[in-house]
Amino acid sequence: MATARLASEDLPMLRGSAAFTADLPLPDGCLHAAFVRSTVAHGDLRSVDLREAEQAPGVVAVFEAAGLGLAPLEYYRATTLGGQMARPLLATERVRFVGEPIAVVLADSPVHALDAAELVAVEIDELPAVIDAEQAAADDVLLFPAAGTNVVRPLDPPDGGGFLSPPTELDDAAAPPAEPGEDPCDGAQCVVELVCENDRLTSLPIEPCAIVATPFELLRGTPLAQGASPDCELDIWSTGQGVHRAPYLYRRLLGIPVTAVRVREPQVGGGFGGRGDPMPEFFVVARAAQLLERPVRWVQSRQEQFVSMPYGRGQRHRIRMGFDPDGRIVGIDVVMWCDAGAYPHMAPMLTAASYRQSTGLYRVPRLRYRISSAVTNAPPTGAYRGAGQPEVNAALERAIDAGARRLGLDPADVRRRNLLRADELPFDTGTGIVLDSGDPHRALDAAQELIDAERWQALAVERRAAGGRSALIGIGYGCYSQSAGSGDDPDYASLELGTDGSVLVTCGSHGHGQGHHSLWAQITSARVGIAEGAVRVNDADSATSSYGGVTGGSRTASVLGSQIAEAATELRARICEVAGELLEASPDDISLTPDGAHVAGVPSRLTSWADIAAAAPQGISATVTERSAGVTHPYGTHAAVVEVDAETGRVELLAFAAVDDCGRMLSEASVEGQQHGGAVAGISQALMEAGQWDADGTPRTTTLVDYLIPAAADVPSIETARLGTPTDRNELGTRGIGENGAIAAPPAVQNAVIDAVAHLGVTHIDIPLTPQRVWEAIRAAQ
Repeated sequence: MATARLASEDLPMLRGSAAFTADLPLPDGCLHAAFVRSTVAHGDLRSVDLREAEQAPGVVAVFEAAGLGLAPLEYYRATTLGGQMARPLLATERVRFVGEPIAVVLADSPVHALDAAELVAVEIDELPAVIDAEQAAADDVLLFPAAGTNVVRPLDPPDGGGFLSPPTELDDAAAPPAEPGEDPCDGAQCVVELVCENDRLTSLPIEPCAIVATPFELLRGTPLAQGASPDCELDIWSTGQGVHRAPYLYRRLLGIPVTAVRVREPQVGGGFGGRGDPMPEFFVVARAAQLLERPVRWVQSRQEQFVSMPYGRGQRHRIRMGFDPDGRIVGIDVVMWCDAGAYPHMAPMLTAASYRQSTGLYRVPRLRYRISSAVTNAPPTGAYRGAGQPEVNAALERAIDAGARRLGLDPADVRRRNLLRADELPFDTGTGIVLDSGDPHRALDAAQELIDAERWQALAVERRAAGGRSALIGIGYGCYSQSAGSGDDPDYASLELGTDGSVLVTCGSHGHGQGHHSLWAQITSARVGIAEGAVRVNDADSATSSYGGVTGGSRTASVLGSQIAEAATELRARICEVAGELLEASPDDISLTPDGAHVAGVPSRLTSWADIAAAAPQGISATVTERSAGVTHPYGTHAAVVEVDAETGRVELLAFAAVDDCGRMLSEASVEGQQHGGAVAGISQALMEAGQWDADGTPRTTTLVDYLIPAAADVPSIETARLGTPTDRNELGTRGIGENGAIAAPPAVQNAVIDAVAHLGVTHIDIPLTPQRVWEAIRAAQ
């Protein structure tokens, strides 16, 4: 176990002194927003009567869509069918999910705003709702009649149905590449077919969404205004995972220059993908601040979070996998459906992430992967920890287990026969990615050893032989590969030696609980030679860096970390030049230590960091804005042991092991923390979490009473191991770690539960593995 070490930014959060958006001091005259939301999943909006609300105590203004004058929102124009499925920021003509904003009330207090929102009279002619993507594609209930379809992406793409074969050479035991149109499972000894559901999940950050938008004129001369450009018109503090994409959206919707919007993010209570884009409500609040020329604050309630924040997952995989008699994969055939929600936010793009990882770590001679996405009467689908990759991996790992059981083989042995070997990497999967380096077999072996698989297998056999039904043991595995640091977007890293001898690191991306500030200080200290305590970090402010990516997709350490390392190397060289002049020595002979610079071998000839800074009136700095990191592929194996009571369906997780390879580790303690966090997220999905809607589109999970997440007592001690194989895709040799557990843990737990009850005739149970689902599956099998 790695030695625990608190990151420098952890203590304020642990002590409760950290400032979140809702904690910020409010500007004078600040108004409070409350949204009027649809209680109907699908219907024609007939009228919105604001009159009574406008007369309520403390109310300054009430707006419906026409009063704001905002164009529909398109986060990603490629996903809205040419704008036909763009989202109005306040509903116009039609509502498409329960929770969709219809009007906004601005009042002098949160209580007055909420009370007045109850007085807005909304008339809706209810229409039939559709909540299943596959059903929506075939349904005549259209969410967007002008589009003429609910399908966002056709099932058969123009390239011939998504049929691809890896270009690498295959060994003699593998099937030959198939031709387009041929069944990839032809010639298989055994073909398993499964329908694997990945229910919708909310990212559920501990801090709900919040924003404070202030016309900049009201801030001039105050500390909040420091750092803004002279022509700044709007100052925004909000929750999020990045500050640089937002100004472009504000520009597009509010009609002001990018430089006229300053976006900052204080401490953020979790992101996990759901905060990757600004909430639609943020633009409404900003527009209200513009129109009323007053600051406006909105803090989302927990119930609002459940009905309006983007959901993740929401995919169905119909998978067929063919095997030869020895358990080697012959081919895979997949039809995948993705629920886009009421407006096609990110869902069509997430299907591409699923496709890229559709072969995992395995040799797959033939693959056919067909994808489609359709709109439904549920909140829009966005990113959530892994974003498209956990869904396909769950189907892949379930099919491996099902095939092993059908052939009478050990699931771990079948994985070994198909896993890529270390000497086969790099490996082009044929799906648009090239796996970089590692040893998948070592990861599986380590997971089995960590979990003491032989002991549990012996106990499982013993209990089944005894004929009991109350304590059945099952063991399951989840191997995985992930694409991390994807995309071509660079970040922004600027390092400057201050007059006090400290180094200021200015970043485009920012951390919100991952320990980034400590990592940046560590990298800077190691590269420059200055003490870690003398490194300061400035991030989460669009006014102080020219660009930055979203903190997500397991990209920050490899992309931004590498840019900081490059900038630190440049900064050191420039510092050595100045120090060389002061010490009358060649820059090559200068050594930098936490105390300052000295001539190598002559420690008495020393000059301080402050003296070096003073000797360069123009400053000493280095900036790197070009991306130098390629996509990496962390991988590993998670293993789970469960006990199942066949009489009640109750599942207890007895043991869990996580073996991950995230490349060279910048902080082993931080990596281990991320392993635990990711694994718990995956375990939670496997056993508890699922957003639920009834047939009319009414949400059934709107509180933490009915949307379950684990407490500490629900999770056993998690054993971890880290392989640490460096990658050559970036200067630091690091890969991602934050999403790995969410990809590997769900199928590990799912396979373990099915392993425990397979002898009773159960072949598949969808997650979450609630007692009711497990009990019903056992009864159905009998």
